[in-house]
Amino acid sequence: MSWVEGRVERVLWAAQDGGWAVLRVLTTEGSMIVVGALGTLADLVSDGEAPFASFEGELEQHPSHGWQFKATGMLLSSPRTEAGVRLYLGSSGVHGIGPAMANRIVAHFGDQTTHVLEKEPERLGEVPGIGAKRAASIAEAWAADAGGRALTILLRGLGLSPRLVGRIRDRFGDDAFAVVTGQPYRLAEEVGGIGFALADRIARGQGLPPDHPDRIAAAVRHVVQRASDDGHCFLPVRAIARGLDRLGVPSDAVDTAVDRLVAEARLEHVDRTDEPAVAVPELADAERLVASLLAERSRLVDDAEVDDLIDEAEDHARLRLDPSQRDAVRRAATAGVSVVTGGPGTGKTTLVRVLLAVAAARGQVWGLASPTGRAAKRLAEATGQEASTLHRLLEFQPGTGRFGRSGTQPLELDGLVVDETSMVDVKLMAAVLDALPWSKPCRLVLVGDADQLPSVGPGQVLRDLVDSGALPVARLAHVHRQGARSGIVAGAAQVHAGQVPVSGEATGHDDFFLVARDDTDAARAALVEIVTRRLPARGFDPVEDVCVLAPTRKGPLGTGELNELLRTALNPTDARIQVGGRSYGVGDRVICTRNRYDLGVFNGDLGRVVQAAPDGLTVRFDDATVPWPRDELDQIELAYAVTVHKSQGSEYPAVVLLLHGSHTILLRRNLFYTAITRARRFFCCVGAPSAWARAVAQQRGDVRHTTLASRLVELLASG
Repeated sequence: MSWVEGRVERVLWAAQDGGWAVLRVLTTEGSMIVVGALGTLADLVSDGEAPFASFEGELEQHPSHGWQFKATGMLLSSPRTEAGVRLYLGSSGVHGIGPAMANRIVAHFGDQTTHVLEKEPERLGEVPGIGAKRAASIAEAWAADAGGRALTILLRGLGLSPRLVGRIRDRFGDDAFAVVTGQPYRLAEEVGGIGFALADRIARGQGLPPDHPDRIAAAVRHVVQRASDDGHCFLPVRAIARGLDRLGVPSDAVDTAVDRLVAEARLEHVDRTDEPAVAVPELADAERLVASLLAERSRLVDDAEVDDLIDEAEDHARLRLDPSQRDAVRRAATAGVSVVTGGPGTGKTTLVRVLLAVAAARGQVWGLASPTGRAAKRLAEATGQEASTLHRLLEFQPGTGRFGRSGTQPLELDGLVVDETSMVDVKLMAAVLDALPWSKPCRLVLVGDADQLPSVGPGQVLRDLVDSGALPVARLAHVHRQGARSGIVAGAAQVHAGQVPVSGEATGHDDFFLVARDDTDAARAALVEIVTRRLPARGFDPVEDVCVLAPTRKGPLGTGELNELLRTALNPTDARIQVGGRSYGVGDRVICTRNRYDLGVFNGDLGRVVQAAPDGLTVRFDDATVPWPRDELDQIELAYAVTVHKSQGSEYPAVVLLLHGSHTILLRRNLFYTAITRARRFFCCVGAPSAWARAVAQQRGDVRHTTLASRLVELLASG
């Protein structure tokens, strides 16, 4: 192995997932191309940096691109070198000094720069271009920010961007330097954008040993928190130890670290498992609250006779419910809590329409809500009644992160229907239950498909409620006449039953097809052919009507690569703005990845870029055209292809799914099933038949660590 040292001048290419990057680095011997997993450096350059770094690796000759240095390791300049001072002076540190002047000052004084600035500022006049007046101004600015200067030099030298330095100063104020030098792992828990890896880099850059108790405790907290990001509400200690091993953190002291975190109330023990386990306190509290409020609300019983009202609603709507639907309406109208689950075509929406008619006939006011804006819009269109997102219903307050509706200011409803409940995580469900009134017997009806993927957030609320057997559950299984003609419904049913679905060529359905392509390149080519030629020939707009789904963001058949492939085919404009490793141009389809209540745009909403300028984008969504500033574009992604998880709660006229052997552990039955049920008029799966077989065979590979079901059973059993 050899080393190359220099300043990163330019990012020539960077992967969207923040991993691989190609950089031009200025060394003492001239410019050199450096390649490797250097996404961190690429981000710094995109933020206006020119970081100094050392690279470990080998010089090699690429058959197409010539000589380049392939980096296997990278070390940003230490704050003990001149780099931190140079970056501080040249960017946000001292008014009147730009990068060029900062370079001249540090080049002239070297490692004596800080001494000169503090003790002999008059010597700044030795640097060409600095007179006595400017030297005095620089010295005054340097002295005025002693605490912030030390912090900035330290963090900038470790590679942090000015934005992150600012967040740290905003969070800790005058204590920022003391926290960074004495308790650096607090940054991971208390500052947005700083996770364990970056906090660890800051700590290790200051000489903290790898087996320091603070490092092990922070790593334990990180592993448990990451588990909650993956949907778990607790994690066994044994799994935590494995997570520490993957981080390169000593795991032999995991028990000591867990005990410390429990004593500090940063974790808590879970007593409902066969082995030692811990949870983040807020998730344990949420599970306890959901179980308690559901148990209490389930005891609200209304003995009213509603069959005549159901008959009237059926007559008015000119339909007849099947026995399971009718029983579900009766139960939903009278029980404190009821659950309705079923696949596509089984009549969940029809049931809700009749339920609302019964409620109206009884003079009751019911609300309708869904987790996402697109799902709420579909619910409103299907029922003819206003529906909202759960966050809007609960009057979410972006500034505080709290809800305006709660136990102290409950909703004014006689009943609430929550659709797409499989997407509701345990914290959001706790907020919903807390906001329901107790002054009158408000009913709660949870509707969804328990066989779909669980929520992106922690928990698996709908699945736990169905599996617990503790609450009344209506399982709709009968496919009604309209659904029976659908190849999409038939294909979803086959996958649900653990069978590889049959393509339309064999069944006569013209809305459901499987296209076998084992080779990765062949699968990508077939995808482009279907999206750009075959579906437009059937009347589908390839950008407005078609959504490509994949299990993951990464890899040659992940959404990152597919978005670039499809954009090249569908919107080959060169007029783009570059932000980090991403670029955007007029006509691009994008997806919002965060709820923006101030803009009326929500996580999962799709839009089109109508204007692209250096300071940001203008994006047209269904209900609004909104400006999106450049520094907030991390909340926008290309959406020619999206992950199956991200598609939850949405329907598209046509869906093309890629399911290939390269997707490995993500090949699961509920993922395949969820993808099929996102299609309204056409579905096509491209990929390897062996992958389809593996997917339908792998049932519930994503079971989560939760306690909701056991808590609910225990509470209801105790009376």
